[in-house]
Amino acid sequence: MAKYYVSANRGSDSTGVGTAANPWKTIGKAIGPTPAITLSGTGDVLYIEPGIYREVVTLGLAPTSAGPLSIIGDGDGAGYLAGGYGTPATGTVDWRGWTNDTTPITTSACLVISGKSFVTLQGVKMLGSHGSSGGASCLDLNGAWSDLTLLDCIFLGSILKPYIIYAVGTPGAAMNLTVKRCDFLTGQGYCIDVRAGLYSAEYNVNVLVQNCRFLGGTGGVRVANASGTGSYFATGVTVQSCSFFLTNTPISVTAPAGVNLAAPCVISGCYIHQAVTGLSGGNTTHIAEDYNIIYATTPRTLVNVGPNSITNAAPAFDLNDGRLSGVPLRPFGEPSAVGAIGGFGSSGTVPAIDLWNRARPEGFGAIKAAAGALERHDTGAKDVTHQDAGSPACLALVGPSSQERPILVNPQSTTLSIKVRWDGNHGDAAKPQAILLSNPEIGVAAQTITAASTGGVGATPNGYETLTFAPITPTAAGVVMLRMASRAAAGNGAAYFDTITLS
Repeated sequence: MAKYYVSANRGSDSTGVGTAANPWKTIGKAIGPTPAITLSGTGDVLYIEPGIYREVVTLGLAPTSAGPLSIIGDGDGAGYLAGGYGTPATGTVDWRGWTNDTTPITTSACLVISGKSFVTLQGVKMLGSHGSSGGASCLDLNGAWSDLTLLDCIFLGSILKPYIIYAVGTPGAAMNLTVKRCDFLTGQGYCIDVRAGLYSAEYNVNVLVQNCRFLGGTGGVRVANASGTGSYFATGVTVQSCSFFLTNTPISVTAPAGVNLAAPCVISGCYIHQAVTGLSGGNTTHIAEDYNIIYATTPRTLVNVGPNSITNAAPAFDLNDGRLSGVPLRPFGEPSAVGAIGGFGSSGTVPAIDLWNRARPEGFGAIKAAAGALERHDTGAKDVTHQDAGSPACLALVGPSSQERPILVNPQSTTLSIKVRWDGNHGDAAKPQAILLSNPEIGVAAQTITAASTGGVGATPNGYETLTFAPITPTAAGVVMLRMASRAAAGNGAAYFDTITLS
């Protein structure tokens, strides 16, 4: 696998060679119509250093299933460190379809993929252009493309272009489009527009949109008829565990009304807040929905009611509530501690993580996932009954839940330990964990320690067990994050953490 590097601040398209120490300056230089990268055929990665990239790019490479291409926003500097560059920038990779702060680019979307496949885009914030090609502001997918994966990205649309992502497929062919843990914001138009055509038989386009958050717009995810001939249409679009805020029609399938789907598109575990029409189909065979909260003027049009869905739920979610009380802010849309959204449930295989890449379910004293893209994390509470000897109190985590705590470290060998105990209601099938999150900026790798002893009985916990991480030696003074995790099998199962020691 070959690794290549781009840096808006340090790179040069004329003298750079694409290494971490001597990167190119622009994304277009690396992967554009006359790309500097030569694909290895075994898989290649382009790391983009944090900075602002004012450009639109048409992919000029042709990755394959054996040799895919990953375009990675290297926000934490891990990719550059692995490439031998010791002091990478950290922050946001900001890809803008604007030549400056007041002039949008009008030639194309930020990234155009035409007839190319096997590409992953991850960790990038993209500000859409006013591009004229295909009506897309951020991503224009056309021709015989397939196998595109979008992970952990932020997409902001345009006031002129009707689509953030415009995905036009070939009738009868799978798209294999996966969109996970992404944010979408637009004032008008559609966030993800899947254009499938009529065909001689029903076919599976294989599109998954999961753990995403949508704000505004005419539509969130739309499946629409593009071209082709025949009496059958595409299926295989799944929207799972997503949140939609102020989107006119969050999810729609606009296949011709007279065309039935034997296997409908599936919508589950979603939270829809203040829509005009929550779910819309061409007829009742186009969408199957269940375990959704749909707060809309018209919850459904030509969509059968899911047996576990509801249409009236108080909008109990976080709107930077912490500013009212001076506590740390939670992400917008995270379910409130009390309300219908948390622990609501979902059909099918529930994602193991949420939009913030943290465990799901968590935080409600329940073993069911929340509706929407976010669980409620950092729900530890003070407990003065089950603390360690000599300690005034401990941290209690009830049900599946976790709590993060920052720890200051110096550039010296440091061993971190923490004590944990848990009751019989928690169980031993998935014992509590202490997790040290990675911080590449100071050279600290992630570690996970799982408790090994046997838990208590009923509501009575066992004795404390000490979990000790392997020694770390930070390259500079900084902060590491300790995550304490209850992995309780029951909503009333409890884990208790105490006595953090640094030596």
